[in-house]
Amino acid sequence: MTSGKKRPELFSQNYQKEWSETYKYKHIHTGEYCTFEAYVAEFIVLRRSEKLNLPRPGYKFWTKGDPNHWFWKKQFSAAIALKKKYSEESIIKAINSPEFDKLLVLGIQNGGGWKINPLAEKVVSLYYNKIEESKNKQMNLPIDIEEPEKKELKTRQQQAYSKNKSSLKKLRDL
Repeated sequence: MTSGKKRPELFSQNYQKEWSETYKYKHIHTGEYCTFEAYVAEFIVLRRSEKLNLPRPGYKFWTKGDPNHWFWKKQFSAAIALKKKYSEESIIKAINSPEFDKLLVLGIQNGGGWKINPLAEKVVSLYYNKIEESKNKQMNLPIDIEEPEKKELKTRQQQAYSKNKSSLKKLRDL
């Protein structure tokens, strides 16, 4: 009947956790949750249309039948390939960087298919290396933890409920 990995039950904790880790980005255009790759592809398509003074893409332009679908699909595939090599953080930082301003695509036409834009990959790798270096520096720094001086706290003396010894207490003491 069904082959492969067993899917988690709908609305179970595992399903919710898997879903929230995968769909943690929101479409810029619609506000719906999407994957990282779809978010990056949408960002590139919108920026390209803005920089080239093209008309704003239609609502949900990533669906089949829209004129921008083919372009979005190339950017989506390139984002998948980049994510396999580099971290999400480095890709987003690179795309928002001033070095990436003149680049309008992640994936470019290569015969009948596509390939990653070499200039875009250089910028992403540059930011990936910067992030890795900063992580390594933080890991290698010796951490000097200064222990705060211990202060003696003044405590009140505990008092008994009754200061006078009752006859039962006197018997216990015998």
